[in-house]
Amino acid sequence: MSESMNIASKKIVDKMVEDADKLKVIVTTLENGTCLIDCGVNAKGSIKGGELYTKICLGGISDVGISIPGDLSDVMAMPAVKVKTDFPALSTLGSQKAGWKIDYNGYYAIGSGPAQAHKFPNNIIYDMTNYKEESDIAVITLEADELPDEDIADYIANECNVKAENLTILVAPTSSLIGSIQISGRAIETGVFKMMEIMDFDVTKITYAAGITPITPVDPNSLKAMGKTNDSIIFGGRTYYYIEPEEGEDLEELAINLPSSSSEKYGQSFIELFEEADRDFYNMPQDIFAPAQVIINDMLTGKMYHTGFIDLERLKKSFEVIEVINRK
Repeated sequence: MSESMNIASKKIVDKMVEDADKLKVIVTTLENGTCLIDCGVNAKGSIKGGELYTKICLGGISDVGISIPGDLSDVMAMPAVKVKTDFPALSTLGSQKAGWKIDYNGYYAIGSGPAQAHKFPNNIIYDMTNYKEESDIAVITLEADELPDEDIADYIANECNVKAENLTILVAPTSSLIGSIQISGRAIETGVFKMMEIMDFDVTKITYAAGITPITPVDPNSLKAMGKTNDSIIFGGRTYYYIEPEEGEDLEELAINLPSSSSEKYGQSFIELFEEADRDFYNMPQDIFAPAQVIINDMLTGKMYHTGFIDLERLKKSFEVIEVINRK
């Protein structure tokens, strides 16, 4: 991958700035020159804005779209986030992964996006994918309920070793439309993360990947929104991985253990597991964070492994669906 993910993402940022009114986002420039884009704190946000925000989370090197599945037999057909990538390991674990916990001067946020390549240059995924960030700009997306001020922007810029005027910060709360979209767009990421961190699989063997997940209903309660967005992937995320294994390497066991339903804790909602972990995300069972349904294409043998399932009833329960269908 020769193009900088920060530069690729900055091109998308420029489009968002140009179309801010249509995207229903609010763009301001802090006194230190940092570009701040409110995507859901005070701004309404939009479906298209969520698509672009998700693409930035992925480092600008993946395709993102929004659609409604065409199966008319499913009365719960919902708008869904579609992600396709030719750089699955780099775009997910090198950019989309929410790997930067920002806790500074009373401000708390979870950071994603290509700015992490500046902050964490020794991340093993960059060595594995032969990626080196050489740009002098940084783009970060924050999952937060408040907008950062100039001091926070200075802190982020310093941590990335870039000038404040070369930094762009995008903010979307979990309880916003864009927040719902960008989290639903993480189905591929959860599978890649589980393969690498839990199953010790060489994720550079994943040549291509695609995923689709229903967009979580917007909930103004941040805690409930966090639960619903994670349940959307755990119970409703579909992913497809094209993998080139070593000669004789069997991908069947990988497939069996990859979906969320392979976890012993499967069946409980995110909020239930969160409460059991004393509201400490890092004490939660990590193997539950995976797509609901997985298809793996063994590109060496041509075999296809289909595992996991969409759990519509648990998804409806999490989404607090009230059936008001009037059939005549």
